[in-house]
Amino acid sequence: MNVSIFSREAVEAIISDEIFPKNTAVISFCDPELKHIDKDYIPVDYSSVCDTVFHCAVEDLDIDYLPEKGYTYDSFFPEAPELANFINKAYHDGKDVICQCEYGQSRSAGCAAAILEFYEHNGISVFANYNYYPNQVIYHKVFDALETSSFHPTEYLKCVHDYSGTQFPFNRCVIEESLNRLTKTEKDILYVYLWEKLSVISIAEQYGYSDLRIEQILSKCHRLLGHYIASGMRR
Repeated sequence: MNVSIFSREAVEAIISDEIFPKNTAVISFCDPELKHIDKDYIPVDYSSVCDTVFHCAVEDLDIDYLPEKGYTYDSFFPEAPELANFINKAYHDGKDVICQCEYGQSRSAGCAAAILEFYEHNGISVFANYNYYPNQVIYHKVFDALETSSFHPTEYLKCVHDYSGTQFPFNRCVIEESLNRLTKTEKDILYVYLWEKLSVISIAEQYGYSDLRIEQILSKCHRLLGHYIASGMRR
């Protein structure tokens, strides 16, 4: 997957010049606040060149400024899980991805870095490029959503219920080391779900995760362990 970063001006130029790349999905960021400044403001129109577009109306905010705008980290950019599904589909369909925002420096760069880090472990290439100033909130929201969307609890539970290595080819020491990295609360949640078979609703009520899906609860508990098992299943 080739991931590129564009400003509004640059992407409108390649649309106008009829050189927009084929087999490409677009993630287009726009600023909802601009509508208050310019009543004629509209997002980039891709209708003539691309039918695989995800529009994100999200402000370019650093984490320190979220409270001033009435956001928390969790409530900011709620479309991230839907965007992750869009990115995953583009990846599996063999499409390249264009990340575009107004100036092609912050939101689009943060999104592109998250995609590159998740699929190629190379997000640092965007952060190291002086042409970009990646929005770190966007980066983390997109990256976390990609991780959550790729986590399959059914497969995980099927493999982890006997992690001694007698039934599944996983290294017990590695799994126990991952478990030991968890906080006590995370271990408790993992335990009651796997072994006491406590319901998700009960877990949410007891530990305050009422706004999370089970995939997110599990991912929050044992991301490293989940990654190890996922990589083992691919071998």
